Amino acid sequence: MTPWTETTLHSLAKKLLRRLHVTGATLDIFLLKDADIAALKARFIKKKTEPNVLSFREPVAFPHPELTRTRYLGEVYLNKDILRKEPQRAAPLLLHGLLHLLGYDHERKADAAVMEGLEEKILKDLGTP
Repeated sequence: MTPWTETTLHSLAKKLLRRLHVTGATLDIFLLKDADIAALKARFIKKKTEPNVLSFREPVAFPHPELTRTRYLGEVYLNKDILRKEPQRAAPLLLHGLLHLLGYDHERKADAAVMEGLEEKILKDLGTP
């Protein structure tokens, strides 16, 4: 399996964004140790779930003068310990984080069904379990 780095994950993100028909966008991807992502999750997300992926959208009015022809989506934090043990989870976790950056959520059942359906379709198209 691929040894995931920020660079290889950016390539995967580009592929996923193309599948989502998103162009002219950029984002940051961070790989954190289990303890660090768990601490972030405890600070920002009150649900008790596996600390596997977090995403933070950029505030709408936040200036990015360095971006002239792209829009900044935000940040995705992935648990590098999980990716080291289970590298096949990279695409599903990154896709989940990207969808949150694009405004999808899973708070309500109907929204969760839409998000999960889109995740399944894209992962199937990519040939990812």
